[in-house]
Amino acid sequence: MGTDSASVVSARRTTAASTALISHSEASVRSRVNYVLARLIAKPMYRVWPLNDTGIRALNLLDGAFALVPAPSTVVQSVTELDSVPIERYVPQRDADDALAGATVLYLHGGGFTFCGAGTHRRVTSRLAGLLAVPVYSVIYRQLPFAGVGTAVHDAYAAYRRLLEICPDPGKVIVAGDSSGAFLAAKICELAAADGIAMPAAYIGYSTHVNLDVDLRDHAVICRDALMPVSAYTRAKQKWTRGPVDLRGARSLLQIDPAVFPPTFLTVAAKEMFEADIVEFAQLLGDGGRDVEAHVWQRQVHAFPVLDGLLPESLQAVGLTAEFLRRVLGARSSTAA
Repeated sequence: MGTDSASVVSARRTTAASTALISHSEASVRSRVNYVLARLIAKPMYRVWPLNDTGIRALNLLDGAFALVPAPSTVVQSVTELDSVPIERYVPQRDADDALAGATVLYLHGGGFTFCGAGTHRRVTSRLAGLLAVPVYSVIYRQLPFAGVGTAVHDAYAAYRRLLEICPDPGKVIVAGDSSGAFLAAKICELAAADGIAMPAAYIGYSTHVNLDVDLRDHAVICRDALMPVSAYTRAKQKWTRGPVDLRGARSLLQIDPAVFPPTFLTVAAKEMFEADIVEFAQLLGDGGRDVEAHVWQRQVHAFPVLDGLLPESLQAVGLTAEFLRRVLGARSSTAA
């Protein structure tokens, strides 16, 4: 595993031989400062921010501000559609010449089905495109205040189905996301299996929002999250059933047959709200015979890989993602040969 001087890494195997739970026990100075600022500033702000339609629209201005920042020169950015779903596409200046040749990434941004978008996530999506040397499609799915979770799942799945039709190799489509976007990426795996269409080649989840009812867990545990207050989560959750499309399938990834999931890479911040669910999800997949690599990071905030170059650990997490994808796609190519 790649590391930097600020990270001490230990790994252990679970009872399922295909599951690696890897602990990163140290944090950089920048990550420690970011962690403290999140607790002192961001979390209290989320606790009091109004989650009525006006307050949600105000949060959505954040993506508009980030959208003014251009993509790096290492990728070519464009706007397109996949089955009428808006997309930002990032194409690297070079093509992969290894196991990732012909691969494509479909990325679903996080934000609690409420805010954020392609703009806020441009750093991580363009980083993935450049590092993997493959195109990355960032989905601009409908969310609150205009649409609930069912509609977001519908848009994500529609974009995936269309991508299968136009990509160079439908067997090398990777689905990825952070937080609520990682939930949507996992739902693609569930629905693709149910409908008998090509399944993703790999699943990447940064702080995956495993369970839409995580607020029913022990509050003494989930309240330790450095960024997300349980009260804000519960208020947002009350709006997730908003139409126009009903949620199809399970509300929790723990209720889905592990067989529908491809090789899976997960990151989680220790003590974040979703930690217990993510670890359980990883173990469930491993027990089901899936290839799973899960990284648990100390003194990080929820979905920290999205911060990209702002934190050394964010860069490291994306680098580990690339290593994982090359390993699993390379192993599959060897098996096919």
